[in-house]
Amino acid sequence: MLLLLCGVAAELRVQETSNSVRLTVQVKTRSPDTNIIVEPDGTIVLHVTAPPTEGRANKEVVRCLAKKFGKPSSHVRLVAGLHSKTKVIEILDASQAEIAKVLGVDFRQPDRAGKV
Repeated sequence: MLLLLCGVAAELRVQETSNSVRLTVQVKTRSPDTNIIVEPDGTIVLHVTAPPTEGRANKEVVRCLAKKFGKPSSHVRLVAGLHSKTKVIEILDASQAEIAKVLGVDFRQPDRAGKV
């Protein structure tokens, strides 16, 4: 997905399938509060308060994203990166446009020449 951040095109790592969206996120554990931001380069960074032990941070990642996107926790699952800071999350019944809207980014499809 190509998006526009402050007038600069950046690549948001989001992949749409027939009934879900997969997004790649960087997780920062033991943060003072839980929040999600999109860096200028398109990287999605999720700060969670939980430590990266006994699956606590992974559970908080799923809960946070489910709440952010208005989905039940059963519709958000970790598909890669169980023991990594870089995770691939699948959100069922979601679209790229919905993800962009919730994240507050200006999503624009590139034209045939690849320009936004």
